[in-house]
Amino acid sequence: MRAWQDRWPGLLLLAFATCRPAESKAPLPQHYADKDAAIARFDNPARDAWAMPDRVVAALPLDDPAATVADIGAGSGYFSRRLANRVPNGQVLAVDVDSDFKRHIETHRDAWGTPNIEPRLAVYENPLLPAAAVDLVFVSNTYAYLNDRIAYFQAVHRALTPDGTLAIVEFRKDAQCESADVCPPVEHRIPRAQAIAELEQAGFRLEREETFLPWQYFLLLRKAAELSTR
Repeated sequence: MRAWQDRWPGLLLLAFATCRPAESKAPLPQHYADKDAAIARFDNPARDAWAMPDRVVAALPLDDPAATVADIGAGSGYFSRRLANRVPNGQVLAVDVDSDFKRHIETHRDAWGTPNIEPRLAVYENPLLPAAAVDLVFVSNTYAYLNDRIAYFQAVHRALTPDGTLAIVEFRKDAQCESADVCPPVEHRIPRAQAIAELEQAGFRLEREETFLPWQYFLLLRKAAELSTR
């Protein structure tokens, strides 16, 4: 039987789980033995029914077609290509720590009609985004696997423009998914209230929430204050 992390198509950035979290749990699995199989799972058309990617991207505050967007945990580019269509005169930074996923996006972005995707490698502790240069940071099915989340999102905070938005899509603790191929185990999900509390500590405030996703919460946050540069 395949391990759960090899079955679940939603996880895009297991490799960020390297630092000990506040609750001192052991790091979660972070290796894909078969990258091609992982990409096929990420891009499985059946995923669209519950992930609703087009509706998610349409709900984002991206009125400027020249905006800069960062997709953290980009994986196969499942959301990156849709984000790129929302900002045809802008740029999507497809951030991941896996060079195979980076090469996949580089190989396919022209065929997708989205040459404005720029794949970028990050490190486990930091997304390595330019300071005050990103209008929207999008994080889907990745938040639970960021162990030092407050410090990580302080780095995200510094990367956002003053009016920038942080979007978080993550599985609800109580979600009853139709298949183990969809949801991660309950113990590997971060409750909505905990995510909001952590992000508040990182300098964000919840601005609004979308509730149309069947198994995930969808939070839109803004900067609550500027962080110290020290």
